[in-house]
Amino acid sequence: MSSTRRVTVSRWVTCGLIVVGLMTAGVSRPAARQKGDALSVERKLAAAISETRMVETVRRLVGFGQRMYGTPSNHASAAWLASAFREAGLDVTIRKDTARDWYQPGKWAIEVKPGDTGGQTVMLSTAWPAIGAPAAGGEGDLSVTAASGAVCLVSKAPTPETTTGCVAVLFDGRASPSGWPAVPRVRGTWTIPIFGLSPQESAPLRAQVTAGAKLRVSFTLEALRGHDSADTVVATLPGKDRSRYILFCAHGDSDSGGPGADDNASGVATVLEIARSAAAAVKKGLMPQPAWDLRFAAWGGEMMSTREYLAALATDPSHLEAVINFDQAGFSASKDALYVEPDDVPVNSALIGMVRAVMKDHLGSRGFPARAASVKSQGGTDSYVFQNTRTPGATLYPAVSIYTSAWDHEEAVPMTPGFPPLNWYPGEKPGMITVDGDPFYHSAGDTPAHTTDTKPFDMGWCARVGLLSARRLMGQ
Repeated sequence: MSSTRRVTVSRWVTCGLIVVGLMTAGVSRPAARQKGDALSVERKLAAAISETRMVETVRRLVGFGQRMYGTPSNHASAAWLASAFREAGLDVTIRKDTARDWYQPGKWAIEVKPGDTGGQTVMLSTAWPAIGAPAAGGEGDLSVTAASGAVCLVSKAPTPETTTGCVAVLFDGRASPSGWPAVPRVRGTWTIPIFGLSPQESAPLRAQVTAGAKLRVSFTLEALRGHDSADTVVATLPGKDRSRYILFCAHGDSDSGGPGADDNASGVATVLEIARSAAAAVKKGLMPQPAWDLRFAAWGGEMMSTREYLAALATDPSHLEAVINFDQAGFSASKDALYVEPDDVPVNSALIGMVRAVMKDHLGSRGFPARAASVKSQGGTDSYVFQNTRTPGATLYPAVSIYTSAWDHEEAVPMTPGFPPLNWYPGEKPGMITVDGDPFYHSAGDTPAHTTDTKPFDMGWCARVGLLSARRLMGQ
């Protein structure tokens, strides 16, 4: 059997506010007033969360580049984050995770112009280099088949063998639900650059060439390769009891190799904003010093850096009480709701109850979602690293992820018995919860302009619910 570490909830009864099943109609007038006062305090604290600041953080992070494991953009963004945490008054360390091979595209441009005189030159705005595409520059006639000296436009997954002679490849493979090209991951060793392209741009080009038009394509790609460790930023707001802590975290890389605004600059922006707001509230006397340490981590690489942190817990004298992770916290396509998972893991029972209580108590209030749900295990994000159920005897930590969308499309998942959604959408299939998706997920379109700029309140919901859940967990 796996050993577990349970969330300490000894102060639940004295707090009063945290008794999830308490109904206002059944409590005394002083108790109801006490709960109302506590909610008022929470809303004042929540009001300090700045959505504007989180939007700016996302833009800053995306501006550094893809921030992939060990890349120069990972190091640059980590240095900026460390500075931002220090400016907020937190203690900061930068962990050096195990060195790995890395690839980082820099600048690139693809220009299409008529082969004869006249006509308008077009820049291909959706083009995105495949992971590992080598740096190069040149030009050639556009061809829809492999041809010597041509820029080849192919529809099937290309390989070096099927594009022999081409000087560059444009690839209209799998597109995201938004139409933007998913960041290409192709096989083989390439000596020429390869770019993913959206169907909206590739289809007209293919039609023109098929009809006999002559098109000339010029291209440039700057790219770097190397082998280096990733920088993981860990910041701490000291608590009264330094032997215990709650960890707020998010992966700092874009994961796919794309711009990574929603996945996952939004999560990092949420973590930083919670740290800034909590530190400022303590300094101004709006919030007491946390009962335990509050730690904040921006992982150098999703899952990889998290596993290294987990492995080091055996030598950490402090006890990890709970993990609150944020992933895809900044955009949702068809629903405006907040989700937390997993609610079907026993060690999460108290923590999930806490988050659901915060959601319920503030549902529809200014700065909070009108609809919310907890969801069964979906996997695929950093909180699951802390619940290694595959290794016999592994310590399982209470760990949840808070988000507003998952994957690239909405999906109905079975409701966990005993955990109904809160104020959910009418007409939903009984026993099911629809989890919203982000159509720009893992695509070249995951930019601030398409995602976090359009729905800054998503990050606001995540930050407020995460911060208040931690306070209640500590009995404050």
